[in-house]
Amino acid sequence: MASTKAKSPKTKHIKTLTDRICNTLLPGDVDFKREKVERAAEFLLAAAQERTPGKPVIQIDTVSEEHRFLRIALINDDMPFLVDSAAAAIADQGITIDRLVHPIVSVRRDDGQLVELKGKPDDTGLHESMIYIETPRVDAKARKALTAALEQTLADVRAAVEDWGQLQDAMRADAEAIADGEDKALLEWLDAGMLTQLGHVVRTREGEMKDALGICRKSAKDILAPASFDRAFDWFEDKANRSSDLLIIKANMLSKVHRRVPLDLFIVPRREKNRVTALSIHAGVWTSAALTAPPRTIPRLRREVEALLDKLGFDQTGHAGKAVLHAFTALPHDLLIAFNPDDLARIVTTLMSLVDRPRPRLTLIEAPLARHLFAFVWIPRDMLSTQVRRQIEAMIEEETGATRLDWSLEVEGGNLAMIRFVLDKREAVGPIDEDAVEDRLQTMLRGWTEAIENELAKTYEPGRAAALATRFAQWFPASYRGQYGAAEAASDITRLWTLHPSDGDESAANQRDARMYRRETDGDNELRLKVYQGRGNLPLSDAVPALENFGFVVRTEIPTSLDEGRFGTIHDFLVALPEGSDAKAALERAGPIEEAIATVLNGGAENDPFNRLVVETGLSEEQANLLRSFYRYLRQTGMGFTIYTVVDALRRAPDVTRALMDLFEARHRPDFSGDRESAATDARDTIRQGLAKIFAINDDRLLRLYQSLIEAILRTNHYAQSSEEALALKIDSAKVPNLPKPIPFREIWVYSRRVEGIHLRAGP
Repeated sequence: MASTKAKSPKTKHIKTLTDRICNTLLPGDVDFKREKVERAAEFLLAAAQERTPGKPVIQIDTVSEEHRFLRIALINDDMPFLVDSAAAAIADQGITIDRLVHPIVSVRRDDGQLVELKGKPDDTGLHESMIYIETPRVDAKARKALTAALEQTLADVRAAVEDWGQLQDAMRADAEAIADGEDKALLEWLDAGMLTQLGHVVRTREGEMKDALGICRKSAKDILAPASFDRAFDWFEDKANRSSDLLIIKANMLSKVHRRVPLDLFIVPRREKNRVTALSIHAGVWTSAALTAPPRTIPRLRREVEALLDKLGFDQTGHAGKAVLHAFTALPHDLLIAFNPDDLARIVTTLMSLVDRPRPRLTLIEAPLARHLFAFVWIPRDMLSTQVRRQIEAMIEEETGATRLDWSLEVEGGNLAMIRFVLDKREAVGPIDEDAVEDRLQTMLRGWTEAIENELAKTYEPGRAAALATRFAQWFPASYRGQYGAAEAASDITRLWTLHPSDGDESAANQRDARMYRRETDGDNELRLKVYQGRGNLPLSDAVPALENFGFVVRTEIPTSLDEGRFGTIHDFLVALPEGSDAKAALERAGPIEEAIATVLNGGAENDPFNRLVVETGLSEEQANLLRSFYRYLRQTGMGFTIYTVVDALRRAPDVTRALMDLFEARHRPDFSGDRESAATDARDTIRQGLAKIFAINDDRLLRLYQSLIEAILRTNHYAQSSEEALALKIDSAKVPNLPKPIPFREIWVYSRRVEGIHLRAGP
C-alpha cells in the first residue's frame, strides 16, 4: 500500500535502524556518512510505522539537501527476490539508482502498528525487509508510474514466493506424466533449483484457466494470447510432434521477478484418448546456475550435443570437437534447449567458424508457434558500441518486420562479441530472407568501400568504380550505412559525381540533381525524392517551395552531409503526391520528373505552379515551360485569369493538355516523323472530344484559347539551341481571339526567365 502521512518514529528505533544500516553497508559506500544514514533510517521508520500484514508499504518522497533527489522506502515481509526485482522495476522506468541499502530487521507489531524493532533478525519477531533507494528526481507523472510498477512487482514477488511449494509440486507432477526420458529429466532438473518458478496455469481447449498459481493468479491471460494457445494445441497434434510431451517457448510477457527478461514457458499436454484436451503451462526464468551449467549436465541439451558430434563425425578430444562443446557452452541454454536439431546445428557451426577468425555474422532462428524470431549477431569486439548495436537492431526490425522484445550482450574472453535479440514476428508479413539481412549486416560493419565498389562496378568499368568508391565511400556516416546500404550509396555517388567535374570549376560543382525512388513501407501516394547538392547544404527554403510547386507535399527530410558538405549533401525527402496520383505510375516517368526538378533547382526554369503539369499530366519540363510562355503572352494581351486558374484547367484535362502539345509538335517540330497533317488532325480530334467532357466554363474557355494560340503560331525557335537563351514565337495575330485593336499583322513573342516582350509588325 502507498502510505499517507506517517507517524514520527521513536528515537531509539532510529538509532537501532541506523546502526543496522551502517553494519550492512558495503565498503564502497564511503560517502554515506552516519548523519545521512540517520535521515534515511528516519524516513524508513516513518514509512514502517503502520503496515497491513501481507501488504507492502511504498513511500516516495522528493528531498532537497545538497542536491534534489528522490528517495524510496519499500517495507515488506522478508522474502527472496525483493531487491533485484525492485531494482529492475526502477530501471525499467528509465530511472538510475544512485544508492540502495537493504537492512533486514526483526519487528513486533500490534494490529499493524510498529511496537518494537530489533537491529538483527532473531526468532522473537517478524522479519521485515526495509529497502532504501535514492534516485535522480522525476516529475509527478513519473512518480505515479513508478509507484504502480513497484506495486505490481512486489505483488508478483509475493505471489511467486507464497506459491513456491505448490509450483514445485505441479512441475513434479507433470514430469511424472512425461514419457520421454530426457524431457522428464529436464523438468526434474529445473524443479531442483535451476528455474525460478513464478507461475503455473492449466488452460483447456475451451479457453478455461484452471489451477492458477503464482503470478498466473492475476495475469494468466497475459502469458499467451488466445491465438498462441490455439497454435500450441495444433503443435502437439501435428504429426511431427504428436509424440512430444514438452514444448518450450518464450512469452512476450516480461518477468517482474528476479530478472526483467521474457518468461520461459514449459508446456505439457494433457491428453484424453490421444486427444490434447488441456495444456499445463509453467512460467519462470532460468537461474544463473542453470545458464552457466555445462551443456552435458543439462537434460535434453546433452542429447543434442552428442547427436551433433556424431552427425559431424568430430573427435570429442580434437580441435573441432572441443569447438562444438565451446559453442554449446557459450550460447544461451534457455534458447538452445527449444531449438530443433537443424537450427541447433546451424547456430553451433556458425559460432564454431568465428572463434578462430572473428568477423561479422548473423543467424536468424524462428521459434515454435511462429511467434518469435531469435537473431544472433556476432561482431569483433572492437566494433562494439551502443550506436552500432542500435543500428543493427533497427536494420533487423526493418528487414524482418518484427519488433524487438529483448536483447542481451555477451563478450567472450577473446575478440568476439555476441548480441542476441528476441523479436515478436507475429505482425511480420511474408517470408524472412536471412541472406538479405546478412548482406546488410556485412555492408554495415565490414568492407563498406569494397561493397560500394562492387555495386559501382555494375555500371562503370573497374578502374572508374574503384576511383569513385575511394573518393566518396569513406565520407558516408554510420547512420547512413545502416539505413540505406551499399547499393543505395552507389546510386547516390553516381549522381554526386556528376556534380563534381574534374576541371575543378566551382560554379559547376555547386549544381543540384534529383532522383526518385520508393520503399515498400511507403504509402500508395508516397515516394522518396533525393536532392543532391554538389557542395555544402541545400537550404530548405529553396527546396520545399520548389517541390510544392510540383504538387508534392513534403512530409520529412533527412540530410546526409559527406565530410561536412565538402563532397556534397544528400537531402532525402518523403513526399506525398497530389490526390488521385499513383506513386508507382510517377516512378515510371522518373527521368523527366527528375530532370524537371533539377532544372528548377539549378535556376534553369521558373519555380511556379506550371511545374505541377510535369507530375500530374505527364509533360516534360520543356513542354511545361512552353505552356508557361503561352500564359505569359496571353497575360500581355489582357487575359485576366490567374496562373493558378490556368494550371488547374490544364491539369484537370490531361488528355487535352497532352493533345495541345501533340498539335504544337506536329505543326513545328523540324524532324517530325510521320504525316504532319494526319497527326495534327488526330490531335484536334482528341482536343474536341476532351472539351466535350468539360463542364466548367472557365476551363473550356482557357483550353480553347490555348488551342487558338497554337494554331496562330507560324514559326518558333523552340527546337533550336537558341531557345535555351530565350524562346521566340512568331504569331499570326488575327487568329488570336480577343486581341485589342488595332490588331497587328504579326507578333514576335520573346520569353525567358529574365525578360519577356513582344515585337509588333504592322504589315508584311
